[in-house]
Amino acid sequence: MTGLDRMVSDTLTRIADDDVHVERLLAGARAGGLRLRRRRRLAIVAGAALSVAAVGTGIALAAALLPAAPGGVPAAPPVTSGPAPVSAGPAPSATARTLPPPLESLPALPVAAGEPTALSDPSAVGRPLRIHLGLDALPFPVDLVQYLSSTDGERLNVQGRASAGSGTMPEMTVRLARSTTDFEPLEGTRKSVTVGGRPGTFAYLAKYGAGTLRWRLANGLWLQVSGPFDEPAALAVGNGVRLDRTFRCAVPLRLPSAPAAAKPETCTITFIAGEDVITGLTVAIGGSYISFTTEHGNGPPAADLNETLGGRPARVVEHPGDGGNQILEVLMAVGGGAEVSVTAEGHYDGAVVRGLTAGLQWLGGADPSSWPENPLPGS
Repeated sequence: MTGLDRMVSDTLTRIADDDVHVERLLAGARAGGLRLRRRRRLAIVAGAALSVAAVGTGIALAAALLPAAPGGVPAAPPVTSGPAPVSAGPAPSATARTLPPPLESLPALPVAAGEPTALSDPSAVGRPLRIHLGLDALPFPVDLVQYLSSTDGERLNVQGRASAGSGTMPEMTVRLARSTTDFEPLEGTRKSVTVGGRPGTFAYLAKYGAGTLRWRLANGLWLQVSGPFDEPAALAVGNGVRLDRTFRCAVPLRLPSAPAAAKPETCTITFIAGEDVITGLTVAIGGSYISFTTEHGNGPPAADLNETLGGRPARVVEHPGDGGNQILEVLMAVGGGAEVSVTAEGHYDGAVVRGLTAGLQWLGGADPSSWPENPLPGS
């Protein structure tokens, strides 16, 4: 089973009792891409980072599994002896699923007032609890916007709504980093271009209608835009990238029992049209990585609960991951229709993971501005 297969399988298993949300699958796949990169650093798995094409494969699989629209005509009741049955009236007509309106602009993030921007201080990029990427405008109405910040750089992932009968959605990724090490490759026909007065390269894969635009700023930072773009469309997006503001990447929890050596490694905030915000935080402790994901949910079924952590019933499972190394996973409800999933990888200590989870302070709320500056001690 490949890393992508595992991501798709795990996501579909987790939401098997609910509608399959392609949006959530994409968010999970993006986060899974980071986990794959961490595993590569730990020599748990080998190979290249998850590509945009591979993520698209997972999306297509989920789209094929979407449930049919509700509103089918019920079968007529059986005829019995006695008085003639009373007619129930005409059968309801089939109706299409009602979808929430798409996002027309980037959702607002809490401002980190007084902090340097990526333009004024390129070393600010690579701090997981801060986000610097922005856009003047979205290239199309979207169902999902995900901000991702890590020690390697930042990403802004955007997914549009599938066209009728298509099952595929337009996707765009904007990347910001101090190097291009983890960028998607420039595949296809290349052309030298100018972006915001800076020299750049545009690569176009005509077979897929996909374009990638890459350029370097005067302060040494690299930017890249990838999506269903020809050259003019890619340049329009590239010229609209903003780096003149600094925002907080926040999560609705605190980890007061984290050791002093704990450091944030990645942070994500995902906005889905018509649904709650999904957040993710990965904490590095020595040679281990412990990820906390929060989203709408009621935790595992009662039959799967096998431990109690901090007074909360939880499902705790330890099993081999990719490459055979052990992974510890925890899922528990935290109240208010929310759940937290925890995944520990690398050279983790099970007692430390349980202690972090038991001491987790859930803050809740849907407004990121109310969440802490830093969920770790000392904030």
